[in-house]
Amino acid sequence: MTSSPGSLGIAPPEADNIRAELLRVLASDEFRSSERRSRLLKFLVERALNGDTSHIKEYVVGVEVFDKPPDYDPRIDPAVRVEMSRVRTKLAEYYAGSGAASPLRIEFPKGSYAPNIQLNDAVQAPPAGNSEPAKIPHSRIRWGLAIALAACLAGVGVWRFALYRTRIKSDETAVQLCNKARVFWNKRTPETLRTSLELYQQAIRTAPRYAPAYAGVALCYAVMASNAVLPAAEFGQHAVEAAREALALDPNVAEAHAALGLVAYSIESDWNTADSELARALALDPNFASAHQWRALSLLYTGHADAAVQEIRRALEIDPVSMQLHTADAIVSYYRRDYDAVVEKARKMLDVDPSFREAHIVSGDGLEAKGDFAGAEREFNTVALASSGDSEGPARLAHLYAVSGRRRKAEDILHQLLSPPPDQYVDPYQIATIYAGLGRNPEALDWLQKAVRQRSAIIMKVDPYLDPLRGEPQFAQLLAQMHLN
Repeated sequence: MTSSPGSLGIAPPEADNIRAELLRVLASDEFRSSERRSRLLKFLVERALNGDTSHIKEYVVGVEVFDKPPDYDPRIDPAVRVEMSRVRTKLAEYYAGSGAASPLRIEFPKGSYAPNIQLNDAVQAPPAGNSEPAKIPHSRIRWGLAIALAACLAGVGVWRFALYRTRIKSDETAVQLCNKARVFWNKRTPETLRTSLELYQQAIRTAPRYAPAYAGVALCYAVMASNAVLPAAEFGQHAVEAAREALALDPNVAEAHAALGLVAYSIESDWNTADSELARALALDPNFASAHQWRALSLLYTGHADAAVQEIRRALEIDPVSMQLHTADAIVSYYRRDYDAVVEKARKMLDVDPSFREAHIVSGDGLEAKGDFAGAEREFNTVALASSGDSEGPARLAHLYAVSGRRRKAEDILHQLLSPPPDQYVDPYQIATIYAGLGRNPEALDWLQKAVRQRSAIIMKVDPYLDPLRGEPQFAQLLAQMHLN
């Protein structure tokens, strides 16, 4: 790994040339739409130019580039690692496209924050030579130019036809990839969302101007962020960037407006923008059931439960077999404290698909609230065993153990969640609910503050898990920060 220009294994480019290449990259389509991505790349390259790469650690990048607070913990919040992965991907896209003829290449080996800056082997210098060209009669020059022009015009026609056929083929491939991605997206487990995201990104590489592929990326990031699969604030921004790229190509893509609406309420607590974007999505596509679903949840989380019921019913009228919509219907019942209805709705979903993860979650929630701790434990264990890399099942088990008097088991899981593997994200909101279940209100409020800071406390106004905190003055302050008071 070469960490600075002076340590490259080739003739070191001058710093001015490197900065010129950096400016070209930052001005490219791959970087100019993302301020965060651009800040990160510029920071790392400038550090390398100054010969200071040994002190570039994940914590330093989080605090200095992403304005993380001093108590930022990379073990809990992998935002830097994830953004670094996007930088590597976008650099590869740049040098495979508009930057293919750049004289330099900026790369980052996996696992390193130090750039590898080298000459671009794909760019060949013109052959050297001092011999003067032979003199050619003007008449031959005119005829030569005419022939060359005719050949060029014919070539342009062939090129345009070939380009047209290539675009058609690329668009067809992109459509197929997006259709496949949507199948995985509709399942909305952490694993299928990641698969869906990869397919949408592949579609973008195939057809860089195909707006629905960008909208699909936006939907994936928005759902993963709102479901605590990934850090909410950081990945919500990724969703916004992808949605804006989609709308720049086609302002009438309903999915992009819906993604902006989901991010607005579930991450930004911007309820007015959420309502506006979701309304725009539904105006463009009145039968977009997911937009009705998200509007229902937005209404629910702000305390408008009756309106939420009407909205989710409309979604189910459009798509009566969608398991995701039936899950949202059960969630509406749960936060309205109608636990018998929750358990019954979950049972019906599991009759259709016994492996459906979300149905096991809402079933466990309902059973725990009804005092059926053994039944809830079975459901949450199923979730924990079926998941890979997310903390949803273990966190719910810990809360269940806490409220059912099995403190030692709850604290054992809590200890594990406080020291997760490097590639696992644990939502601070989940930690807050466990502390609340244990009756450790000061710790619960501290972690709830972190969740508010990371914008993952969207359900705090209606969540039964947080009932032990509602009499605390700090809880009211946090509600106000989420615009939920």
